[in-house]
Amino acid sequence: MLSLKFSIIANAFVDTKNLNKNEFFSRVFETVFLLIPEAQKGSFYELDGDIFRPVFGKGYDMDLLRELAFSKDEAFIDYYSPLTQEIDAYQVNINKRDDSLFSERQITIFKQLDTYSDFASLYAPIKLDDVKIGLLCLENFDKKMFSETSRLVLKIFARLISNFYSYKVYQELESKRYKDIIDALVSAIEIKDVYTEGHAKRVSEISIKIAQVMDIPAGRFRTIEIAAILHDIGKIGTPTEILNKTSSLTEEEFEIIKRHPLDAKKILDKIQGFEEISDLTYRHHEYFDGSGYPEGLSGDQIPIEAHIIQAADALDAMTSKRAYREAMSIETALNIFKKEKGKQFHPEVTDAVLKLF
Repeated sequence: MLSLKFSIIANAFVDTKNLNKNEFFSRVFETVFLLIPEAQKGSFYELDGDIFRPVFGKGYDMDLLRELAFSKDEAFIDYYSPLTQEIDAYQVNINKRDDSLFSERQITIFKQLDTYSDFASLYAPIKLDDVKIGLLCLENFDKKMFSETSRLVLKIFARLISNFYSYKVYQELESKRYKDIIDALVSAIEIKDVYTEGHAKRVSEISIKIAQVMDIPAGRFRTIEIAAILHDIGKIGTPTEILNKTSSLTEEEFEIIKRHPLDAKKILDKIQGFEEISDLTYRHHEYFDGSGYPEGLSGDQIPIEAHIIQAADALDAMTSKRAYREAMSIETALNIFKKEKGKQFHPEVTDAVLKLF
């Protein structure tokens, strides 16, 4: 029987990394109540700043439950909770709340929820490193004791929930790290090239719109967004006088400009996790007919995301004022897209651009 319960727990926590908090706790509570027969109601409180607030419940009026909020000290008043408490499951019988330790409103809500007196609670702290960041509670109102098996099951869930929070915090830190890296790189090129200021963001926004029209899977959007923002990062290695030149470039100067995809790759290859982003920025000047650079690839040799970024880059470049010319009208730019369909631009990407604009 116990092995069956462990199997159910294992299945409940398969592929939870991509779940949001509400989806995750829906699965947790569904499985907990399946495996712990004594549980009649339950709730999960999360530390928000210095206050524990209910974020999920089963069997309770959630509108009423959300009115409860506890300080770090109040949350564990009726529970055994030393600072060194391990992630484990503990049981307590509450005969009656101590009115002097809670506000009048809290006592009123306890009574409305039937958690003022005469119930048993099986609970587990949720910890992140050494800090208690949550409290998982299950209640029984028939004066039944929770079994040792039920305690063990809740202990396992508490540890899995703690791991879930650890992973989410890691994700947030990684996202912030990536954002800081991206912001620093974009700032570096914007300082050097006045035109680039705002261009990278516009190319990113246009790329996502094209991807949406083309029904590119949403899971690809983040990679497209970052690669589009960083598509010109290699221009850090291009002399400023060439970038800001007001007259036509010489053949030699254009060859120097054409190095920027390779320079982008050299920069981005050094960032862990940016391998695909690096590849897309490296190929964003490849043309559908093979006349682009740096490798002269064509058609499906070029990732569709790179085709999208190339089109978005071209569209924004055409419709923006440059040091050597005025901005084109959107109508002029779209006529160029029609003329270059199947040549510079991927036919399906061209159709998406024309549909958008």
